[in-house]
Amino acid sequence: MPSLSERELAAWRRKIVDTRLRISNDEPPKSARGLWAIVDAIEACIKISGANFDEQMELVDREIEERLTRSRGIKARRIPYLQRIRL
Repeated sequence: MPSLSERELAAWRRKIVDTRLRISNDEPPKSARGLWAIVDAIEACIKISGANFDEQMELVDREIEERLTRSRGIKARRIPYLQRIRL
């Protein structure tokens, strides 16, 4: 079986991260089930690709944490600004 390039693995990881974050943003249950099916399919592809699955999932988790931290930081910086506007 041909091995995947890091670029291809990165694209799959990015799709997993994007999809998981979309699910976490209160997707309706039917949509969430479909999105989880996408995540499951991509994860299965990573498993059969020969790549280190645990390593790939660790990279996914790190990216999710980074995006959530970045998002919280942006919101935290905007709160004082928004409070000043309301006054």
